[in-house]
Amino acid sequence: MKRLFFIALLSILSFTAQAATAPDTLAKIKAAKVITIAYAPDSVPFSFKDPKSGKPTGFSVQLCEAVADSIRKQLKLVDLKINWVAGTTPERLTMVAEGKADMECGVTTATLSRQEKVDFSIVTFVQSGGILVRADSGAIQPGDLGGKKIGVAGGTTTEKWLLDGLAKYAIMAEVVTFKDRAEAFAALEAGKVNAIAGDKIVLVGMVAKAGDPKSFALMEENLSVEAYAFALRRGDPDFRLAVNRALAKMYRSPELVTIFDRWFAPFKPTDLLQAFYFIGSME
Repeated sequence: MKRLFFIALLSILSFTAQAATAPDTLAKIKAAKVITIAYAPDSVPFSFKDPKSGKPTGFSVQLCEAVADSIRKQLKLVDLKINWVAGTTPERLTMVAEGKADMECGVTTATLSRQEKVDFSIVTFVQSGGILVRADSGAIQPGDLGGKKIGVAGGTTTEKWLLDGLAKYAIMAEVVTFKDRAEAFAALEAGKVNAIAGDKIVLVGMVAKAGDPKSFALMEENLSVEAYAFALRRGDPDFRLAVNRALAKMYRSPELVTIFDRWFAPFKPTDLLQAFYFIGSME
């Protein structure tokens, strides 16, 4: 009997300790009147630093701003400051996991392996991965890159699917990892690599900002499907619910169309993306 009582007492103490150490992001934000968001500074048109104002902007950033405003209203705050912190994908995920950022805002693919360290919001965007080459390279399909150098941002899902794809189709190309997408694109411009891999819309955005966009060509093949979501700290269901409610409200609003058109026109959302928005909009 004493042994059973002791086991029960240990269970209660363990549960109490877990509850005491569980993150309460909403309470933290309310006390500080600040929400810290880690963002991608180089992922046009989703999340990047505006060259004129120096402030974060983009499709994902506008969604995060809507989330922050929804949380401000939920917490009944007159004002809520957003503390933006720039970082690569691995850096942003680490900041969230360690509680240095309340959420992240960029082009982060939600995967099961990443959920070992962070949680995720509902899907914010879906697109495919591809390969960008110089227009004069003569490369039309991935098989043409045998013996060539392909750049990629390290620590991303793109790096994984690139390595897996090259191995699967026995394409003997050299993969060169870079700190971020901007560094990889600069290497392509300088001729240090023959191609770079990444999410197609992000690659298109980088080409649009280049000095001579006609110097580059995007291969037609879709090499992966990337479902973006905002990384959140694990073990905080109340904060995740607050974020998802804000996104769901946005998905039901005509404002989503306005934001989408601002960053992606003349392109329209695919049927798959519209399906995700419809599912995500449900209360």
